[in-house]
Amino acid sequence: MNTQPIGFIDSGVGGLTVVKEARRQLPNENIIFLGDQARLPYGPRPAAQVRAFTWQMVNFLLRQHIKMLVVACNTATGAALSDLKAKLSIPVVGVIVPGARAAIRATHTRHVGVIATVGTVRSDAYAQAMHQKATDIQVTSLAAPKLVPLVESNEMHSAVAKRVVAETLRPLQHTDIDTLVMGCTHYPLLKPLIQNVMGDDVTLIDSGVQTVSEVSMLLDYFGIAAAPGQTSNAQFYTTGAAKLFNVIASDWLGLAVAAKHVDITDEPQTVVPKLPTDTIVVASKNPGKVKEIAAMFATEGVTVKSLADYPELPDVAETGTTFEENARLKADGYARMLELPVLADDSGLMVDALGGQPGVFSARYAGAGHNDAANNAKLIAELAEVPDAKRTAKFVSTLVFAKPNQPERDLVVSGTVSGRIVGLPQGHDGFGYDPYFYVPALGKTLAELSPTEKNAISHRGAALRKLDQKWRAWYQEDES
Repeated sequence: MNTQPIGFIDSGVGGLTVVKEARRQLPNENIIFLGDQARLPYGPRPAAQVRAFTWQMVNFLLRQHIKMLVVACNTATGAALSDLKAKLSIPVVGVIVPGARAAIRATHTRHVGVIATVGTVRSDAYAQAMHQKATDIQVTSLAAPKLVPLVESNEMHSAVAKRVVAETLRPLQHTDIDTLVMGCTHYPLLKPLIQNVMGDDVTLIDSGVQTVSEVSMLLDYFGIAAAPGQTSNAQFYTTGAAKLFNVIASDWLGLAVAAKHVDITDEPQTVVPKLPTDTIVVASKNPGKVKEIAAMFATEGVTVKSLADYPELPDVAETGTTFEENARLKADGYARMLELPVLADDSGLMVDALGGQPGVFSARYAGAGHNDAANNAKLIAELAEVPDAKRTAKFVSTLVFAKPNQPERDLVVSGTVSGRIVGLPQGHDGFGYDPYFYVPALGKTLAELSPTEKNAISHRGAALRKLDQKWRAWYQEDES
């Protein structure tokens, strides 16, 4: 059984209506949701721009290793679904066709209304989907651009919302429409108001409910469903204000939501091509470090080797005066010798009161051949006369990814963690200077943190997360 998450995307919070149904129908499945609130509404935007924004959301979720994609946005479905299906290797489901099928089944008068964004109405996607199945269906579409802002501002239950819904739907009243498709995933959050205006004789179609039924079928068809009884979790991301998102999501889903804010503007606006080679080398013989990095590349089918796989290879001297210089020396040097892409790092401690020392000499601060205890002893001795408040310091990690004989194309990322040096060691789980490096925000030294806690704030963890955002696009760049 497959425990990878299902990814859901929307221009805002509307896609949560689909997520709610997914949690009901598919309780064992892990879910990741991304709402692009910073750039909503999608409805008035040109289709090409919506398609580009959609790919940016998709590429973010692909890095979270999703097994299936649900485009929980009607506008994005109309603009990008065919492109996504053609270029992605995972199953992709949109919300329009399932909603159209449900409307055909529900109508008796054969007259179906559709309320949607300007973009969805302009695409005529619902009418086309219904007419492919039933040519006798009459479809009346109405753009309802004022409804999305009501939801995004959490005004669904206000007097203003009641008035706006009534004014918007007036053209559809007193017709023989007996079925109304809520053709935007935001609209089910206004369902009581919509139903009140249209009357109980009109069946409202929530395309999200129908979409999840299709998702369930495809999970079984492709053999990627989660095991029955599996404990599931849901993660939420927004490009907008997380605080407002959390209020709306928590109320709608009935659980405490703590969304993370993300910036996806640097994500590729189209599919990232298959990587050009299947082997890279990490310039290290440390098995723990290599294993951690290998996990990042494994999902892309890239084999990671280490310097331990090349015992005859001569060492590259670290003669640089900065972390970046040393990392470049190793990455470029080994890439040239091996004719393979190489990832190298250099990291260390920089203490403000010592002018940035130990810096690049962190591992050998007490001299060649000395151990961590000797390095720490020298550090504390050097700071003996420095007041606690002035013992500020930071750990720095710089990663350089190099292609053979192309130093000008090196990908460079860095991560830092700030703290101060304490006089007595605290904790037993770290190494190097960790027992003396105190992080005020956590009230602990690095040696007192669990591996998970440390990775969340560490300099190397930060650098690796930056690398994970950038390496795929860099890796497949034209080398000519």
